[in-house]
Amino acid sequence: MENLLDLVGLSKREVDIYTALVESGELSARELAERLGIPYTKIYTHLEKLHKMGLIAPVGGRRPLKYRATPPAEVYKSLVNRASEILKSLKPLFDSLQLIYESKHATAAPTFLTLIRGAERITDLISEILSASDGEAYLAVPFPELVTYRLLATIAEESKRIKIMVLTTEKLKDRFQLPPRVEIRTLPEMFGGGAIGNSVLIYVKYGGEISGVYSNERFIIEIAKTYFHNVWQRAKI
Repeated sequence: MENLLDLVGLSKREVDIYTALVESGELSARELAERLGIPYTKIYTHLEKLHKMGLIAPVGGRRPLKYRATPPAEVYKSLVNRASEILKSLKPLFDSLQLIYESKHATAAPTFLTLIRGAERITDLISEILSASDGEAYLAVPFPELVTYRLLATIAEESKRIKIMVLTTEKLKDRFQLPPRVEIRTLPEMFGGGAIGNSVLIYVKYGGEISGVYSNERFIIEIAKTYFHNVWQRAKI
């Protein structure tokens, strides 16, 4: 129990309070202080923290106020959900670190060609390619569901470090509210899009779903760059 709850930032005293309420049922602050040897002047700080985290709840409005432990099964479910959210939020970071690692350690980065499906994963990969790029990055973004706040924030932030060129459609141009240092050009229509840096992502919309291929193959990257620059020359400033 102590090891599990310690993972969410609880002190030993707070773990002891929760455990005491699980074992003994409803107890007042004074009863908890006396039972656990916690100074009465400090017990409320721990109780407030546990209450905010959803581990305990006050019972009724009578005096002295008593507290009840949240059922352990509910606490476990909450911890699992919280851990899942934390791990999910860390995935883009570790994916980006992996791309950086592969770009710096060529012997440890075998060539790959991977099928990618779904707008969310496509958007994540575009951000990761930008974050891992050195010198320049090229984007072609034709679909509105990819123009997310996170992507725009990533472009704005990474443009402080590298040169970024963006191709989009005339209909979507107004959604790209970016610093002037980001070059943007438009086309009337675009069949598909991509992101090019130290790796390359090329995607289209088929059957209502955005799908693409992702690779670090140098030959594919160079072909994509050549095609991008050809289209760029024909695009409207």
